[in-house]
Amino acid sequence: MRHALLLLLLAVPVPLAAQQSVERGAAAAPTVSIRAYNLAGSIRVIGWDRDSVHVGASVARGSRLYFGGSRTALKLGVEAGASSGATPPSELILHVPKGARVWLKSATAGADVEGIDGEVDVSTVSGNIQVRGDPSLLAAESMEGSLDIGGSASVLRLKSAGGSINFKGFAGDLTVSTVSGNIQLNVSGPVATGRVESVTGRIAWAGAVGAVGSLDLQTHGAHIQLALPRSQDAEIDVSAFSGKVINGFPSARRSAPPGKPVRYLLGDGSAHIAVRSLKGGVTISAEQ
Repeated sequence: MRHALLLLLLAVPVPLAAQQSVERGAAAAPTVSIRAYNLAGSIRVIGWDRDSVHVGASVARGSRLYFGGSRTALKLGVEAGASSGATPPSELILHVPKGARVWLKSATAGADVEGIDGEVDVSTVSGNIQVRGDPSLLAAESMEGSLDIGGSASVLRLKSAGGSINFKGFAGDLTVSTVSGNIQLNVSGPVATGRVESVTGRIAWAGAVGAVGSLDLQTHGAHIQLALPRSQDAEIDVSAFSGKVINGFPSARRSAPPGKPVRYLLGDGSAHIAVRSLKGGVTISAEQ
């Protein structure tokens, strides 16, 4: 009985015993540049109205928290100890000035950013990325993880290989690409320049294009759904070589002969929209 109880206790995970809590803090400029890394576990960054940086970490045994720099530039992260196995997971929670420039890097760790007005750059291999706020520039990339973005950015760059991308908010200049992940974009204001591309992932766009703006949607083997405001003025060029083109926009006027790439005119046609799918279909509709 005693041996059975011992084996049972050994089989139960004890995550608290495998972690050590660490806190660090420092004064920082309102626009401090911060580079943070954590290969496995999680990274969370929260913008606040203070001229300081605070880091709370649960660091795996055998790893350590590195923290150093100046008021204008800080570098921090979890340095794993020498091990032939997988990197043990650690957790980082950062409170930083809202106007900070933040650069995050991980392998499997997920990244969660909120309340940052400065520039944000997030890169991970398989972790999921979530951003909420209004950074001036946002670049986010995950090879296999999903991207869930909400807010606004003057410049937006989103990229994945197998992970899905979901964006809801405003972006003036937008570039989004995946290999096999699906893309869902709900744009709240007129985009000036947009380019959205996938290989086998579906693309769904809902939102307006600026009066002299441009939007390019293309995929190799998936369906593209384009929903525009009823007040949109645009010239839409559509190429669907093997798929079917369905026009559900009430006022769209077709201006190309059968057998050729289709061109539709909405209003005065001031914006330019190009939609291309080699093997998939295309659906055009008015926003509900």
